[in-house]
Amino acid sequence: MLRYALIILCFFPISVVAQENQQPTQLDIDMHKAQRAFDMKKYNSAASLFQKLYSKVKNEEQKQKMLFMIAESYRKSNNFKKAIDWYEQLINAKYPDTRIIYSYGLLLKNFERYDEASRHFYDYLFEVPGDTDATREMKNCQIAQNWKVNPKKFVVKNVDELNTTVSDYAPFYAADKLLFSSSRPEATGNEIFEWTGQKCSDIFESKKLNNVWGKPLNIKGTVNSNFNEGVAWLDSTATTMYFTQCNGIDGKGMNCKIYSSYFQNNTWTTPQVLPFCSDSFSVGHPALSPDGKRLFFASDMKGGYGEKDIYYINYDHIRDKWGNPINLGPRVNSKEDELFPFVDEMNNIYYSSKGFTGMGGLDIFKTRDSANTFKTAENLQYPINSGGDDFGISFVPKSLLKDSLKEPVAFFTSNRDGGKGDDDIYSISIEPFIFVLKGKVFDKEMNTVMQNAQVVLTDDKNINIVSLKTNAAGEFSAKLPLNKMMLLSATFPKYFKSDAINISSLNLFKDSVVEIKVFLNPIPAEDYDFTLKGLYYDVDKWDIRPDAQKVLDSLTMILKNNPSIVIELASHTDSRAVADYNLKLSQKRAESCVNYLAQHGIAKDRLKPVGYGETKLVNDCADGVDCTEEQHQENRRTTFRILSSEYKIKK
Repeated sequence: MLRYALIILCFFPISVVAQENQQPTQLDIDMHKAQRAFDMKKYNSAASLFQKLYSKVKNEEQKQKMLFMIAESYRKSNNFKKAIDWYEQLINAKYPDTRIIYSYGLLLKNFERYDEASRHFYDYLFEVPGDTDATREMKNCQIAQNWKVNPKKFVVKNVDELNTTVSDYAPFYAADKLLFSSSRPEATGNEIFEWTGQKCSDIFESKKLNNVWGKPLNIKGTVNSNFNEGVAWLDSTATTMYFTQCNGIDGKGMNCKIYSSYFQNNTWTTPQVLPFCSDSFSVGHPALSPDGKRLFFASDMKGGYGEKDIYYINYDHIRDKWGNPINLGPRVNSKEDELFPFVDEMNNIYYSSKGFTGMGGLDIFKTRDSANTFKTAENLQYPINSGGDDFGISFVPKSLLKDSLKEPVAFFTSNRDGGKGDDDIYSISIEPFIFVLKGKVFDKEMNTVMQNAQVVLTDDKNINIVSLKTNAAGEFSAKLPLNKMMLLSATFPKYFKSDAINISSLNLFKDSVVEIKVFLNPIPAEDYDFTLKGLYYDVDKWDIRPDAQKVLDSLTMILKNNPSIVIELASHTDSRAVADYNLKLSQKRAESCVNYLAQHGIAKDRLKPVGYGETKLVNDCADGVDCTEEQHQENRRTTFRILSSEYKIKK
């Protein structure tokens, strides 16, 4: 895994020691060569050498040690797939060092086999009671499982067009291009990095065109050498770059350092090492704050809390001078590795760590500077983090995002199971909040649930969004789109369509579930009259008054919402005029109502106008009976009744 190479490369000279007065055998020499490769962190080479020796060793104790070295070489090179296979052989061989139980548990975590991992940590605690690491890891397994069951609202996708079978890592987005590090065959030179068995990495860039990433190209200029370059940071104009270089340009360097380069005349200038770098420790993974005044980086310099820590150093633009490195402290750094810092536009600091509650290998965390006191590390959880190594996150500036619900908001690296190769580049998109509607449909008169009722939701343009039927319990549910105003209605044969219900999914900030009840009224029998209250006429007139229009508009909506019904529209008078006159007047009034409805989109063959005059009085106010005006008003009415509920539109 090249990511570790680009922070520290150490050299440990080891000499061959033969037994007194004895010449070392070829096996001794080969074993020493393999051990030397391991001690020099050339883990891929060490694994290969130990494997060749494994079949040659006859002594059982030596074979076990050889098996251990192979397994450890793959584990330390982060080749989890091979490491777990060899560790399983090591466990079955009953290797006497109980620490392998703990290490095997960590490997199981890398593959998110949390139940098995927890059992091995438990077994290790049986051998080493009270071990704080194993106790912590048992808790971590449970926490990781809970995170998987309750994932954060993100969609993580492999950026397939950028990845190869080797290591592609540390993406950085700037000016519609993505810079990243890769050990692909196109990398400069032919040097093989023995930690991984891959080529030394270079910095590549890819531009996006029509929402597709173009072929990655080696960046121009002299930034890339025959040895390891990577983990680049660019300013917003993509003209200033800081990056990590390991081994030195001649390959003889022992450490990693941060360099700067500038894009001039369509190429990158000769890199210059930053003045606070040293030959006695490594620094790498540069990340400048948005205001350009503070550079964050990872280093194994003395005085830290663990392996590699996150530091920052202030930069004085006026004096062009760097300050002294400052450790971010124990809330951010642990006894393990902290690597790959990134600072977003809100000055949140993201980085990767193995030392806090996590899902497996490196996890991505977030902290924030509060008056130079950094807050406790916060794990980004699943699905951004996984059982594998997750690191090198880079956010797309908000000013460059056109639609944050569709476009990636960030990129990062992971060697999680299911990837294309070694380390792969992944994108992060925001998963929209879920809006779920649940409801029941009832018969309003009987208060019983209605199976197979049709439920429809439409948008503000009357376009159907959802159409479904209720189940045996009268229930329905649907996942609805966000940021919409909708209308819901329900229908059932021989029932009036329900009143429209407003459903809004505007301005949601969390997953939401809305529950409603819908009531349907059965269409009554033909002998049931509905009185249209408020439908009045001037004396001896039959034209529709403005106040009466509102009543007929309501009837229009009923007929439009229930297109299968045919009605009789009836007009009635009181008894105070001649019966024949009242009959003719009421007929004209009924026909006026029908004409009004027809003008508003109701087919005339659904409407039967009938004038009943004074033939259907609702009280005793017949001819010759002394009644009040209010009693006579009761008889002056317009009604309608259902003649049929099976009307079909004529084509």
